Amino acid sequence: MTAEELFESVGFDKEYYVQMSEFYRDNFESERDMISFFVKVFQNDDKDKTPRRMMNQIQHLVSIANDIDQIRPGRDPLRIFFIKTCLEALCALSGMKKPVFYEGFPSYMSDEGKAYILENFSLTGFEDVYMNHQYEASHELTIDDFFEIIKAVRDIVAHEGNYWKMQFFAHDNDSTWIASLETDRQILKSYKYQNQMKMTRTYIFNTTMQYERFKYYFVESCINFLLEYIERKEAEKVE
Repeated sequence: MTAEELFESVGFDKEYYVQMSEFYRDNFESERDMISFFVKVFQNDDKDKTPRRMMNQIQHLVSIANDIDQIRPGRDPLRIFFIKTCLEALCALSGMKKPVFYEGFPSYMSDEGKAYILENFSLTGFEDVYMNHQYEASHELTIDDFFEIIKAVRDIVAHEGNYWKMQFFAHDNDSTWIASLETDRQILKSYKYQNQMKMTRTYIFNTTMQYERFKYYFVESCINFLLEYIERKEAEKVE
């Protein structure tokens, strides 16, 4: 199917197509593959517009995250805020319970994406703020830990208004950047030392992760979730 045929078959007007294709193009090997994705999103649009809404929200919210560097350069937590808001939108639109959605979402990320994140974002140590007790970084982060860190950063921005302190992404290709996060959340889910007393801790990370690479893998995960949602709804109709 060509773009012109897409316009005629599903009412996808040209301006809308240009907006969506500019955003989604990099996540598909060809325009044909991207158009196939759009067709799946719109195939039941007359009865259920949820897939369209999901596609729109991914584009809208990640695009805002993309633009943050022009509005407030170097403010990585603001980018993370809109990345997390995108997840919240997908959760709400899917009708899934939050614990189920957030527990399952990392599984939609490719192995390549998980490897890139965990190879370029690492824990170096942490300390209990009030007890002044330091712990060495004997723990390797999991992808679940990483998404817990995203949640914690989002909450700090939303509840404390702190959108400048956490350095999430490397701002060049040649340096390792140091990031710190102070929270009482249990962000290291698999770590043997649990934070049962809700004690505030400062976590220190090294990051060489590039935002553009992270964005690619994140959008890829959102697309995979959306396609699985469509398949699940189709299977429910058959039953």
